[in-house]
Amino acid sequence: MWRMVEHGAVSWLAAHRTRFDPDAADEGRVLFVRKALVEVALLVGLRARAESGSFDDADYQLLFDQVTAVAARDSYRELVARDERALLLYAGTYASQRLCGRPDREFEHLIGQVVSGRYAACFERVPFRQLDLLHTLELTGIDHAVPPADAVLPSSLLCADPSVLKLSDGDVYAITHTVFYATDFGRRIPRWPTGFDLPQAVEALEALSLLYRRRENADLVAELLCCLLCLGIRDSLETERAWAFLADVQEPSGRVAGPDGILPPELENGDPEYRAWATGYHTTIVAALAGHLARDAAVIRRPRPSPPRSAGKGRLGAAIRRAIAWLTDDALEAPFDRAVAAAGAASRAARSVGEPQLAARTLTRLVQRADGGPAQPVAWGQQGVDAVAECARGLSACGLACDSLDRFLTDTAGTLAGLAAVPTTAAGGVRRLQDLGRLTERQADSLLASTDPVSLLVENHAPAITAAALAQYADGQPLRLGGDAFVWRPVAERFAAALPAACRSYRLEEVAALLQGLGVLGWADHRITRDGVDFLLRQQHPTGAFGYPARDDPQERATAQRVWTRSCAVALSCLHDLYDE
Repeated sequence: MWRMVEHGAVSWLAAHRTRFDPDAADEGRVLFVRKALVEVALLVGLRARAESGSFDDADYQLLFDQVTAVAARDSYRELVARDERALLLYAGTYASQRLCGRPDREFEHLIGQVVSGRYAACFERVPFRQLDLLHTLELTGIDHAVPPADAVLPSSLLCADPSVLKLSDGDVYAITHTVFYATDFGRRIPRWPTGFDLPQAVEALEALSLLYRRRENADLVAELLCCLLCLGIRDSLETERAWAFLADVQEPSGRVAGPDGILPPELENGDPEYRAWATGYHTTIVAALAGHLARDAAVIRRPRPSPPRSAGKGRLGAAIRRAIAWLTDDALEAPFDRAVAAAGAASRAARSVGEPQLAARTLTRLVQRADGGPAQPVAWGQQGVDAVAECARGLSACGLACDSLDRFLTDTAGTLAGLAAVPTTAAGGVRRLQDLGRLTERQADSLLASTDPVSLLVENHAPAITAAALAQYADGQPLRLGGDAFVWRPVAERFAAALPAACRSYRLEEVAALLQGLGVLGWADHRITRDGVDFLLRQQHPTGAFGYPARDDPQERATAQRVWTRSCAVALSCLHDLYDE
């Protein structure tokens, strides 16, 4: 597959090679074309290095001839002496010529003069741009006094192990380029800083690749695929999916379109042929680069390292216990419907940590209000199946009884036992009644046989709504969904892809639902899920409540925190149950 992608991409680039000539560009597009020229020059140089200065593909030779023609002009080469901030543009072009076995002493002298000056190589750059400078100078063979990559890597975003849920496109480009330059495009193992964890980095790159596949951003999918190849990872499920994605989006001409908004406003207006080139050349170059890395024999190869496992249940358990305490206090004097919701969440959380007595106080108060109040019956049927079932489970675990709730469960079970089928949305209630001993295993299995969780995958439903429906169906047990991985993997990817936006917009209830959905789909220990859990844990107050409403009205604050704390406590409890010790 990679051979097909690379061949098509290089063919399209060669067919549009004259577009990489700054002299042929309109005045307002010259700088844009100079940047495009150095990018295609790097591709050509890396391919020539792999082929000892020659090319096994005539299209690469055409691109080389185009780069050479531009680099030979005094009007191009001498710009480096006049625009020192653009050193990398011209040094990169020369590096390509040198890799192709075409050193140019005059061009090298010009660049060396600029490098030895007191500005171009020393003005302040962000880490990945500094690594770019170091790598480019390495390829030119020009001596310099710039501190080595070892001094830069510890400050890079890659080595900080950031949350994959919070990264912007620009952040991800910084990470991918750090990998490119630090590894010399896969030809060396860098001296990573102390504490750098390669399996952790690979896991993060794969998670980002998944997110950008779902966003249909071929540019970053290709860059992330190149990163995995540079780190020696060529045989993994995510690299296979990335290749399949690139092959699917590649046009018959070989072009691979870049993401929307790739052109600056001043370049938007143009003829269709120019726009097709300008919006596709970079992504097509990176797709070709991925193909080159896949076949360059000098690129390091290593087995995919086993990803790190979760930190276990420790942090989750402490957060859950704090949430139980807050929910208990909130439920004691709350209106009955709010008290049921809080008591149900507290009971679920207490069951997860194996300490049902933590919810005993709020359950005792709930029984007093339900059975010792006015003669009119309590409307248990309006309280939500999850909350009611968890209250019943909690009461049983604490050795408590509630007459009105017992009658409601008995009546409900009797109604269901007389049915031959139930809607899929009622499956969660069936499971819970069986768990509470109100339905026999035979009765429950008969009713559940009439349901199909796949029917819950309604396309026009928001991912968080679908995640909540699946979690209710499974009652926290992944195996209850049945089916094969082919059905559920795209669903899990959809939930994972929705997490970053939910975190950015601070929709904590959605974050909790998506994490619970990922848990029941078997993704409890996935990097994206773990980063989502970390995000939630950092939203907990010392009091145990979840969320920072950023509002001053006390009632609005309290309402938001109640909803968030209930949903977060339940989601974290579900994941706590699924994590290994």
